[in-house]
Parts: sequence; C-alpha cells; structure tokens
Amino acid sequence: MIVPEPDRAHILEAVSDRGLDLEDIREDSRSSTWHVTIVVDGDSGVSLDDLAELSTALDPLAERWGGPDRPVTLEVTSRGVDAPLELPRHWRRARGRQVDITYVPGADGPQRGRIGDLDEEAGVVRLVSGAGRGKKVDSVALEQVDRAVIRVEFRPAPQDELDLLSGPGDAGRGARGGEDR
Repeated sequence: MIVPEPDRAHILEAVSDRGLDLEDIREDSRSSTWHVTIVVDGDSGVSLDDLAELSTALDPLAERWGGPDRPVTLEVTSRGVDAPLELPRHWRRARGRQVDITYVPGADGPQRGRIGDLDEEAGVVRLVSGAGRGKKVDSVALEQVDRAVIRVEFRPAPQDELDLLSGPGDAGRGARGGEDR
C-alpha cells in the first residue's frame, strides 16, 4: 500500500471540504515510479480549478509516500464520461444524459434511454426510450442493472424527451410505475 491509512483519512477530508465525493484511490507500485490516482466527483461536476486546488493540497502528502529512492506521481482526476454508473448518486448526476444499459441475467428493460428522475428510496430510475411518437417511459430498478455507461452525444437532447424525465406529480423525486407516452 502506497498511501498510509492516516493519509487516506486526510484525502477524504480534503475532498469533502471542497464539496466533492471521493470515488477511488488507485495505487500502482509495479514500476520504479509509483503512481497514485485520486478520483473525485461532485453534484455540480468537477472543474479543472477544483482538480488543481485539490492536487496542490494533497501534494505535500504525496511527497512523503515514496521516499528519496522511489518517486510518486500524484494524479487527481474526475470519474470521466466512460465510468460506469454504479451508485445512486451517479444516476442522479447523469439526469438528462443518454445511457446504454446491460441487465443482470433474467432482467429486461430498455437497452438505451435518457435518464430521468431517480427515486433513491425505491432504488428506481425513470428512463425515456424510443424514437418519435414511440417514446416510452420505464421505471428501472437499479438492482437489475449489471452495467450502465453514459453515451456521448454531440447534439442537445430533444425537448420531447426532456419533457418526460419527470412524471406528473413527481416534483423531481422520480417515477415508480412505467407508462407509455
């Protein structure tokens, strides 16, 4: 282990103090230069300024990790667009984005859709799928999702899809039942 336990607590505190979530601490000690990657995320995204500020704050810790004979490279980064949606907060932060989904064996649902409201208590996300007048709204249980990854889009989302991201009376909480539109 490159990063000692007390320093992990300090990293978590430094990340939290900036209103961010610590997603991962990755360590690679296979080469002569050790590499530590701190992965963060936030409700409003993560700016380059956020990453630079956090990197500057954590650099004094990193300088102690390797010693004079073993340099350590510190990288502070965000989750990235290709990171799978694994936690409810990932789904909430991806609202309005298009997603590709693979389901656990025995589960079925749309394989591509636009992420709508999330009901964290019920563990259900609203998905808008289909094209044109064939748009469909489904409620997908997160426990049935094996893997979900955001699709990169180069055009704004169609307004008719955005209009379906919340159901009548949902007030931003999320849908519970599927419905055709």
